[in-house]
Amino acid sequence: MSAQSKVNNLFERIKTARTDPAIGIRIEQLTGDDTMSQYVAARELHRSVPAHYSQAGSGIYPIVHGGGKLHTRVPSPHDAVTWSSPVDVRSGDCFTVQGEQVHQMENTGSLAKIAIIVSPPAHIGHDRFIVPGAVLHQPGGSFYAALSF
Repeated sequence: MSAQSKVNNLFERIKTARTDPAIGIRIEQLTGDDTMSQYVAARELHRSVPAHYSQAGSGIYPIVHGGGKLHTRVPSPHDAVTWSSPVDVRSGDCFTVQGEQVHQMENTGSLAKIAIIVSPPAHIGHDRFIVPGAVLHQPGGSFYAALSF
């Protein structure tokens, strides 16, 4: 007897996803196991995720809806956070964030930004470190008004 895989629709799952209070995104696990999982995550209009990093392994981020700017840290002395030039990302783009690389996503578009995150489950929990004083601030937005897919 073979096990049947559960199929999840990311657009349906994001509508009922919990809000992660540490970084202010709606996030839900789609599939995976103890070593690697796939999540769907959304950020409201004109908001950014706080600058953060994980120590164990990389994360892969395909953007499936909306867009924004990806900010990454340029290594500098004394652990200061100096940002590289931001990179515009949009639906269809994909990028990798290496372990210990400080990064921040900013939603600058007119749609909710929805991304897939492929990472070890620890990145969503105990292996996520917020970088104090390195947060870009934007005015608030409405998540539900922005869902237009």
